[in-house]
Amino acid sequence: MKPPFNLVVVHGDGSRVLRLCVPRWIAYGVLGSGAAVLAATAGLSGEYALHRRQAGQMEALRQRADEQRALIDALRTQVPAIRNEIMGWKALHAKMWKAFGETATDGAASETRAPTDGVELRPSEELELLASGVAEESPRLRKLERVVSRTGKILKALPLRWPVRGRVNSEYGLRRSPWNGARERHDGIDIGSPPGTPVKSPAAGTVVAASSHGDFGKHVTIDHGNGLRSLYGHLEAVDVKAGQRVEKGQVIGLVGNTGRSTGPHLHYELLVKGKPVDPRGFLLDQQSGR
Repeated sequence: MKPPFNLVVVHGDGSRVLRLCVPRWIAYGVLGSGAAVLAATAGLSGEYALHRRQAGQMEALRQRADEQRALIDALRTQVPAIRNEIMGWKALHAKMWKAFGETATDGAASETRAPTDGVELRPSEELELLASGVAEESPRLRKLERVVSRTGKILKALPLRWPVRGRVNSEYGLRRSPWNGARERHDGIDIGSPPGTPVKSPAAGTVVAASSHGDFGKHVTIDHGNGLRSLYGHLEAVDVKAGQRVEKGQVIGLVGNTGRSTGPHLHYELLVKGKPVDPRGFLLDQQSGR
């Protein structure tokens, strides 16, 4: 049998010494118990740390869920407005196609109501619906952009501005002749303006005539393309020549009283494929010309 452990306890100042004999099985038991306690304490500490970590993760997940819930609530509020906006695009595009004399290829652009009105949808379904609407409208919008681009080039060549400002003394159409009072057809408008007032080309084009002969006296004719020409009569001076390219706003002559005229004014005439039309149908500003 192995001898017991001797345990010596010395008082702090060394005045007393206590010797204890501890059997080995008790010593081993105490050490084992201490080790078990330490192990249990370490296990509890690890479990506590794990719980703390899991609690932090749960809090982060809870915050993320709250943020997503707030996003979904905001989405539910905004989606109807966005859907109505897309439907407004479709209606607007339909009107624009109609103005160009065309219609949407599949007729969907004429719809103005959402097919899900009054039906509760999940956010994912709402997003899918919006994405579908945008996907349907995108090709129409691109096609419309091409049409507008081509139309813009044509509009840019149209004489939409007044060549000179002043009171319109004689309108287009039937009128009484200033010479004999008889009824006659007037193929343009007469714009009163002081002699020497610059006359500006309302659109780009090519000068096809710059002459001083005939009833219009000194006059200029400009070809704007697409069968459209403009004529400016009774000029005091002509500042361009035949074959010359002119830009919108360029001075082509001065108001005068040449040819068969009763006073200083500009005779302004538009011809479409050789036939006179009312210039007011092209002018953006439909006022008297002042």
